[in-house]
Amino acid sequence: MTHTTFPSPTTLRPPWLNLFRAAWIMMAAAIVLLFVLSTWNTAQQPLPSCVKPALPCPATVQVTQEDAALAVSAGLPIGLLPVVLTFSVVARLSLGLVGLLIFWRKSDDWMAMLVSAALMTVLLEGSQGVPAGLAPVVSVIFGIGTALFLPMPAIFPNGRFQPSWVRWPLLLIATPFVILSMFFVDAPFYGTATAVVTLLWIIISLYAMPYRYFKVSTPIERQQTKWVLLGISVTFVTAIFYTTLVALYPASQPSPTRLILQLINAPLYAVGYGFFAFAMLRAMLRYRLWDIEIIIRRTLQYTLLTGLLALIYFGSVLLLQSVFTTITGQKSVISIVVSTLLMAAFFAPLRQRVQAFIDRRFYRQKYNAQQILAQFAQTARDEVALETLRGELVNVVQKTMQPEQITVWLRDS
Repeated sequence: MTHTTFPSPTTLRPPWLNLFRAAWIMMAAAIVLLFVLSTWNTAQQPLPSCVKPALPCPATVQVTQEDAALAVSAGLPIGLLPVVLTFSVVARLSLGLVGLLIFWRKSDDWMAMLVSAALMTVLLEGSQGVPAGLAPVVSVIFGIGTALFLPMPAIFPNGRFQPSWVRWPLLLIATPFVILSMFFVDAPFYGTATAVVTLLWIIISLYAMPYRYFKVSTPIERQQTKWVLLGISVTFVTAIFYTTLVALYPASQPSPTRLILQLINAPLYAVGYGFFAFAMLRAMLRYRLWDIEIIIRRTLQYTLLTGLLALIYFGSVLLLQSVFTTITGQKSVISIVVSTLLMAAFFAPLRQRVQAFIDRRFYRQKYNAQQILAQFAQTARDEVALETLRGELVNVVQKTMQPEQITVWLRDS
């Protein structure tokens, strides 16, 4: 029997496929380089002062000298910058890694590429410490990412605007947002202007997302999108909180209230973006969004397996070294040899146990189907009554495939 695979409406074909891939790779390489450079410089450079500064204080500044001084006077056990920077890096990396995973698995789908590129550009969000000559590059790339992300609530996952008229208000919102991100990121009014535009985008999105979910999406698309849309909704909360902080408590007006809000915003930012990353993975892992669950399944399997084998290896080395030292008074290479043999012996059974655990935890339906088929194989081997075997066959098909109707034809002997 042959199976014909029909391409998705969002599938890319040459020459567009190669052009999109090349553009994505070049942009991703620039993003990663700028992200590393920005993070390193931010951690090394002295904090700016935004109270009557000699130069305009960029709106992207998250921690100033005055904020840090307030944190010290309040008795914060560690510096404010390490706290904010750590949460920021973790939050952005979580989405960047998901974007990389999507490209790796589904670079022939323009909708997946759009999502992937938008997630990658999050690495440049709030970038500080970038050399002045590269600042325009950061602004342009982040502006592109903004343009890619803003229509997401109205087009995910099939790439069509639903409802169709929503493209025009989104275009009106996206245009000033992109212009602000590209050319006015250091302007004093950037925070207030983006806060207003963000709130308008949230209002439009809160209409478009339920409309798509209840009126347009197929049952499988509902399962795929409910987690992603929930993740986007959580980012709404973080966006509202941050824009409120920037608009009402700007860096030029340090205060204990601003400090408290900063300490709340840092983990909230990480939790919001981290949950969005989790929601994307959940949709891909559980509901086959872009058929990417195979890679995630293998990654989970071998990551957990590697960790357990490393634990067995180093644990046995330390234990055996301790035993040999106690008995002979000196270390022995025998412990390393024995530990290596133990690791080799444990590999196959441990891999099976890890795979069974992952299937039970994340692929319960598949795991149950495997158990049912294994049980049926045993029954078919031992059972001789045709009527009983037919009943077992119908039961297996019903439980594993869940068809609406089952008919069994038996050829006359």
